[in-house]
Amino acid sequence: MSLVGFHDAPYATDLTPSPTTVRVPYVELGRTAVRLALDREESIGRDDHMTLSTQLVIRESVRPPK
Repeated sequence: MSLVGFHDAPYATDLTPSPTTVRVPYVELGRTAVRLALDREESIGRDDHMTLSTQLVIRESVRPPK
């Protein structure tokens, strides 16, 4: 069995086994949200979509299939 979490909290490496997680770019997410909110008047009527990349952090909670 494998376990994968989401958020990559700082304490994740203190757990045993350390959980595999998905790291979300929260700083970039916040900056993008503010920029879009400030540019909102200029982009009224546009359907803007932003894609931010996440990162899979593989640790001890995932093993290859046998």
